[in-house]
Amino acid sequence: MNPAILSKEVQEFINENLYTDIHRILLNKSPFTKISAKELVEQIESKLKSREKLPSWFGTHGIVYPNKLNLSQSSSETTAMYKASLINGNSIVDLTGGFGVDCFAFSSKVKSVVLVEQNEKLSQIAEHNFEKLGISNVETITREGIDFLKNSTAPFDWIYVDPSRRNRENKKVYYLTDCEPDITLHFDLLFSKARNILVKTGPLLDISAGLAQMRNVKEIHILAVTNDVKEVLWMLQKGYTNEPLVKTLNFKKNETQEFQFTLSAEQTANATYSSPKHYLYEPNTAILKSGAFQYVGNFYKLDKLHPNSHLYTSNELISFPGRTFQIVDVLEYSKKVFKKLKLTQANITTRNFPESVLAVKNKLGLKDGGAAYLFCTTDINQKLRILYCSKLFVDQDL
Repeated sequence: MNPAILSKEVQEFINENLYTDIHRILLNKSPFTKISAKELVEQIESKLKSREKLPSWFGTHGIVYPNKLNLSQSSSETTAMYKASLINGNSIVDLTGGFGVDCFAFSSKVKSVVLVEQNEKLSQIAEHNFEKLGISNVETITREGIDFLKNSTAPFDWIYVDPSRRNRENKKVYYLTDCEPDITLHFDLLFSKARNILVKTGPLLDISAGLAQMRNVKEIHILAVTNDVKEVLWMLQKGYTNEPLVKTLNFKKNETQEFQFTLSAEQTANATYSSPKHYLYEPNTAILKSGAFQYVGNFYKLDKLHPNSHLYTSNELISFPGRTFQIVDVLEYSKKVFKKLKLTQANITTRNFPESVLAVKNKLGLKDGGAAYLFCTTDINQKLRILYCSKLFVDQDL
């Protein structure tokens, strides 16, 4: 960590240039002798990104930021605080601490937090920022996490690990066995040090693949922020052998949409089908990621439009964890038929449909936007349909 970043003049420069074209800064010589233009841009880009992602960091004077890649791989403040709500006890160790977002949240729930991070620069940044944020119960250790655990004699109430989804060649990976560290090799070690383990994986890891590679999974939490799945949490408990509970959460500006189920409930659920009725429901992305395609319809007493469409309908309006629309008209997928609507722009979604959104726009001569919502899908009779809808609640995620 370059201490020159903390000087009053550099901090003022960063704040004054948050919305400046960074290419202009890179092309010009740095106005400071001890900090490069690249370092200035790194701080500006990451601080600007933290405005939404990490508001406590953004609002605190003297914070040092990592580069864009490290920041993008970290939890958001929203998801970190949710993780903290899952733990209890007196101690937790984070084996892949990064620059400390999750440990910041853990520090509000347990007495003793240990952050282990093998990248010395990130470890230094975390330690510095904890002081600025007024956090005093986090111990920062620069070391590889599994190696630390092997040599630790202290038991912990919880172990948290977020395996890196980039390999040694810095290429993205998705399977647990390709991540660093490969925790599938160390479950005996992990459970010898703590009864409870919380694992964070990326949104692209398949739930069934994760279950096949992990042990003693008690709960699976799928977290979306403004309808964008950010991470999947796996809560492991020593000796647990029952079926895991799957929880989905979509954190919106003014509410959190929650839904939960068991995999056996999804497997035994029998969907009902119908043609489009008065209202259309699209589950949020956390539910879609979970695969609860049959059970969610059963739970809310909704009919599906088609086995593969994952769109639902009803005559009575209900509160639903996703987007809700009123169906204005149901049309054949035909340019001639569509012309009768006299629409020039619309928000288009395709579900179980042979053409892409771009192809639909070109065929129907539409621009993006406006108040109209078109769902292009296949109905229960295998016919291609356009559902012309209006959104019922203006604060819903787009």
